[in-house]
Amino acid sequence: MNMDEMKTLAMKAIKTTIGEGADTAEVTVSGQDRFSVTVRNERTDNLTESVSSRISITLSAGKKKASITTSDLSPENIRKMIVEAVELSSVMDRDEYFDLPDQEETGVADEIKGLFDPETVGIPADEKISIALALERAACGLDTRIISDGASFSSGMYSLVFANSSGFCEGYEQTGFSTDISCAVEDTARKGKNTARKQSSFWFSTSCDRAGLDPIENTASIAVNRTLRKLGAVKPKTCSVPVIFDQVTARKFLGCIASAVNGGNIYKRASFLADMIGKEISSPLVTIIDDPLMPGRLGSRPFDAEGVRSRKNTVVENGVLTSYLLSSYQARKLSMKTTGSSGGISNFYMVPGSHTLDEIISSIDEGLFITALSGPGANWSSGDFSQGAQGIWISGGKLTHPVTEFTVAGTFSEMLSKISMVEDSLDWKSTVASPAFKIDRMTISGS
Repeated sequence: MNMDEMKTLAMKAIKTTIGEGADTAEVTVSGQDRFSVTVRNERTDNLTESVSSRISITLSAGKKKASITTSDLSPENIRKMIVEAVELSSVMDRDEYFDLPDQEETGVADEIKGLFDPETVGIPADEKISIALALERAACGLDTRIISDGASFSSGMYSLVFANSSGFCEGYEQTGFSTDISCAVEDTARKGKNTARKQSSFWFSTSCDRAGLDPIENTASIAVNRTLRKLGAVKPKTCSVPVIFDQVTARKFLGCIASAVNGGNIYKRASFLADMIGKEISSPLVTIIDDPLMPGRLGSRPFDAEGVRSRKNTVVENGVLTSYLLSSYQARKLSMKTTGSSGGISNFYMVPGSHTLDEIISSIDEGLFITALSGPGANWSSGDFSQGAQGIWISGGKLTHPVTEFTVAGTFSEMLSKISMVEDSLDWKSTVASPAFKIDRMTISGS
């Protein structure tokens, strides 16, 4: 379906829903065309092509809500499901907070450039497979010890139309591309003895258009370097030292903060940041923004999942929590205003600081540069943080040897307050991005 056909379908569904007795109706019609290929050892390991469409309808009658979703877009099936949803709503609990967004909040932001690349949608499948194969060859060609765990190329075209019974009906399209490579290497002890274990790592690139992907050679080189630098890793001693989160682990940490400022977690009081608006929650070096208006970013959008016009939201400013990220429903529960955040974050990032990564590393006499985090121990509800980690030990202001099999622990509040240096660059790999940063002291549980 093209955009006009999707809008026509959405408005017909709105009309049918109201005609069947609903007080309000919201309809999302979405479509996607996806391709993904993974190669391993010069052979295609997995290939997926899919084209799909679906319609989702949320309705209310007497403040009682029901929702349906189907990929069968025939008029008969949509009407049948609407009738069933209206009947279902009659047995649901009444929710005084549920309603459509205020009409003055709905709308479309000015054009966001770089989200859709029509010229790259029709890349032949053979060419996409060739890109994945070239990435694998590039990685394996850099070092004879490298074992391929698979290289991939993915592309997709996504379209969405949202309409509601207040008269809103708009849509947008977006394209997305990614490449990634996973590598492994047999580990050997410092005296040359095989340790019977493998070290592995990865790297990837993403973009809304193919031209924005990093060169294959760059992606391969970073993946190989991240793998090889783990060779000979040892377990560090238990201690309390300064810690640097690299951009990969900083992004994971910041993703937890995104969950902590989500309106749903706030009104459920499942966040350590509940009741903290206007209070200092971190070092003044920390400013965090959610911005759906950024050109060419994967999380950009002209309106949110309920048709509220997109806007830039400053969540933390110079260490002070200034806003949660709220849908209309969450905002009503908290007696606040929507931030246009229905559907979750858009482009959520920490603003870069004023130090190069080398400067941050050189500021530490003895400490840790964290390159990987694992495990479920990051609890944004209680605020506790304890995760398995890998990294590189810092001695005399320089990276020395790899370390593994240890836990890094603290609390989110302590960690945020002890951020003393922030890197001056940002690498957008997903909808969450963070510069590397230094935390003055954390507990390392090792040997």
